Amino acid sequence: MTYLYFVIVQVFLVYPVRNTAIDIKNLSPLGIWLRSPDGTPHPKKINNAYINNPILINVWKYGSTLERRHIYRFQKSKKFSPWDGCSVNDCQLSYDDKDLERADAVLFHLHRMTKKDAKEIALWSREKRRPSQIWIFLTDESPMHTVIYPEYNGLFNWSMNYRINSDVPVPYGRTILQRHDGNFHQFNIDHIIKNKTKFIAVMGSNCANGPKSPSNRWEYVKKLFDYLPGQLEIYGRCLNGNMTACPGHFASDCPLLNDYKFYLAFENSNCQEYLTEKVFWNAYSKYSVPVIMGPPKSDCEQLLPPHSYIHINDFPSPLDLGDYLLMLDVSDNAYLEYHAWRNEFNVLNEHGYFGSVSRHYCRLCESLHYNPMQPSKTYWNVEKYWNKNDQCLKDPMNSI
Repeated sequence: MTYLYFVIVQVFLVYPVRNTAIDIKNLSPLGIWLRSPDGTPHPKKINNAYINNPILINVWKYGSTLERRHIYRFQKSKKFSPWDGCSVNDCQLSYDDKDLERADAVLFHLHRMTKKDAKEIALWSREKRRPSQIWIFLTDESPMHTVIYPEYNGLFNWSMNYRINSDVPVPYGRTILQRHDGNFHQFNIDHIIKNKTKFIAVMGSNCANGPKSPSNRWEYVKKLFDYLPGQLEIYGRCLNGNMTACPGHFASDCPLLNDYKFYLAFENSNCQEYLTEKVFWNAYSKYSVPVIMGPPKSDCEQLLPPHSYIHINDFPSPLDLGDYLLMLDVSDNAYLEYHAWRNEFNVLNEHGYFGSVSRHYCRLCESLHYNPMQPSKTYWNVEKYWNKNDQCLKDPMNSI
């Protein structure tokens, strides 16, 4: 095997603070705070007028479905309060239709909703909805996996999704600049290499591939697998992977991933800001370096710690990427440069998978306190806002 060595030099004399004027002009007060350094005070509460105390949030029709992730965190026998660790706690959740009319805010889970549901809420809005009631549409999936019905247009006031410019931002994870005060403890990154006994892994069970797939990730994985025989380990049912070692899906962690230097964080679609637990949990929390296929590299530069990841778009082909990973595998110093960020930034997991904390309902309650109600806002064209043609790339190889 011929090794092609790449040298990528990145110098970070000052770690970038990503809240530039260009970035923040379209962010909600909560969105600005979520990107701020550790210790930044929460936004100032706005005296919005609500008819209920505590503020009543109705989760329409699919509240019990969302509970499994955001209340139970996939732990079958234990419920968690969504207000634990939240900056506000004077909100109340209801899944009961009898509370729909009097609720201060109503949350709609688009990933579950049908055409019939869309028609039903459009009719209800015309006949019974109070003008002051806030309607929020939630999706954790990318535009490639979200069905937008025309009936939605003109119904919703706020968006709630992983993008930082949404009205209620709920990213899968966040990057926080650490505060170096008296409580700061330097992390010795040299210890990381001692626990890394394996090379690279990928995990997944959504094996869609080819022309009809929103991502050709498994085609890319197959090329890497063939080029790195015996070194790329696949967990899950794709490409004849190991289906027994980590069977828990979102409910159970996979401790085996702790052993790997690299993790292929290949998303199911390549859309703006769509970075999921694959990056934040399967890679960063395991002290592995994520190799990313998903949003453009420019998004990663805004959302992730500097020099903490490898993006496929930096390499002409899977073979070139494989050569670069092999070089890092034999150079501890070069590999550990991808962990230097750990003494400057923290990465938070807030998605509710694997028992991690979920902040969805907390963020909604916070937005009801921090977001201004005036001037009123309406999404007249939801498909334009959440558009797969404008915001997603069919085949990331086309951008290489």
